[in-house]
Amino acid sequence: MRLPKKILVPTDMSTFSLAALQYAEIIAEVFCAEITLIHIIQSGAGTGPVHPEDETGDGKSVTIVESKKMISHLLMDKDLVIRSIKILVRSGSPAAEIVKAVKEIDADLIVMSTHGRTGLHHTVVGSVAEKVVRYAICPVLTVKPEEFRELVSLSEEEIAGDLHMG
Repeated sequence: MRLPKKILVPTDMSTFSLAALQYAEIIAEVFCAEITLIHIIQSGAGTGPVHPEDETGDGKSVTIVESKKMISHLLMDKDLVIRSIKILVRSGSPAAEIVKAVKEIDADLIVMSTHGRTGLHHTVVGSVAEKVVRYAICPVLTVKPEEFRELVSLSEEEIAGDLHMG
């Protein structure tokens, strides 16, 4: 077993994904590891390599440089810059780009948040976290943020039913 020296933390800049960064910071401190934060500018199917600009869902063009600045400001606003954090911004399918980045930076661990997507959207699109867990070549620690735990409460019957179906 390889102790974590390089930790990859995917972020969509949501509060949920910042919870994963907090876990990663603790792990990084214990093992003297580096943290690389990755943000994916989601693009349509069939998109090639990273482009300097990409379209977001609202039709506005966001550059990779702007995304890096937004992430830096978000980290400073939340007082999450305890150690130096590298920031990667990619364009494409989130799960695929995260898995590629693991190989590129030789990450030992991925720490990522779950968003708890359910229903039709989850069935059609699938979960990024599920895909990363399935295809990553390193261990993946998934974090369910406190904010999400407070929003969702399943009965024991619902949980048992889900476990029997899976």
